[in-house]
Amino acid sequence: MFKKSALLALGLSISQFSMAEVVVNVENDSQIYDLNITSKDVQTSTYFPQPSGTISADDSDQFSVISTYPDTLTIVDVEYSYGTHSYDPKCHFRYVILKDFRSGSMLPQNIIAENEGGSYRDRATCSGKINSFDPTTGNSNITLSVNRRKY
Repeated sequence: MFKKSALLALGLSISQFSMAEVVVNVENDSQIYDLNITSKDVQTSTYFPQPSGTISADDSDQFSVISTYPDTLTIVDVEYSYGTHSYDPKCHFRYVILKDFRSGSMLPQNIIAENEGGSYRDRATCSGKINSFDPTTGNSNITLSVNRRKY
C-alpha cells in the first residue's frame, strides 16, 4: 500500500512540472556560404533532434530545446560560424525564459543576437525574433537568421 501511494505522489509531482519547449528555426540567408554550428549550451538545455552541423546556403534547420531546470528557466544558447577559423564571422544567440514566481507565468526575454569575429569587409549579420509565446506554459517558437556580408 505504501508503494502505491508513494508512486501516486511521485506521479502527481512530476505532472505538475511545466516543460517549456522552444522550437528554434535557424535560417542561413546567405546565397553562397554554408553555416556551421560551433557551440551550444548543453549544461542547462537538451536539444532534440540535434541541430545540424552544417546548414547549406539559403537553407534552414529546425530543432527543439527543453530545459534541465523546467520549473525555473529555459535557455537557448547557440553559436554559428561561416567557417572554422577564429577570424571567420560568427553569430552568437541567447534566448532566456524565466518564471515569475509571483504570478506563476513564464516571461520571455529579448533574443540577444551578437555578431562576432570577421573583419571590416567580412561580417555576419544576426537577428532573432519571437514568432509565438505562451505565458502559461512557456512554449515558444523563435527564428534565428544569419547572413554574411562580404565587401
